[in-house]
Amino acid sequence: MKIDLRSDTVTKPSAQMLDAMMQATVGDDVFGEDETINLLEQKVARMFGKDKALFFPSGTMANQTAIKLHTQPGNQVICDAYAHIYNYESGGVAFNSGVSCKLLDGNNGRFTAKQVEAAINPTDYWYAETRLVALENTTNKGGGACWDFSEI
Repeated sequence: MKIDLRSDTVTKPSAQMLDAMMQATVGDDVFGEDETINLLEQKVARMFGKDKALFFPSGTMANQTAIKLHTQPGNQVICDAYAHIYNYESGGVAFNSGVSCKLLDGNNGRFTAKQVEAAINPTDYWYAETRLVALENTTNKGGGACWDFSEI
């Protein structure tokens, strides 16, 4: 099987994966009745040392929720020019959160700490406050490139 990390929509599930999906116990996750989702959220919470985790059915939904939680209208988000939040989410950063993106010219969707430091706006009142740095891993438009943990 070829693994393509550009997007969750390009790799086709194997017969074994499809069978596992058909055999999975399902329930209503809103009421906490989906055993698979409950186990996934518990595992991710433990991995990150948190009390709880929340499953989102799409990357776009997760991205837009995170941006909304970490910014205020008028803030600015630093991201790569290839970023999914800038190129493919229907202007969601502006529509949902009222923020703008400052684009970095990275390498296949990845950038350096020096680039981030240089992109942070001055604190003068006429600049948008730089509030968030968005990292995409794996990089969609960057061809599925992965960040090395030491780069983060």
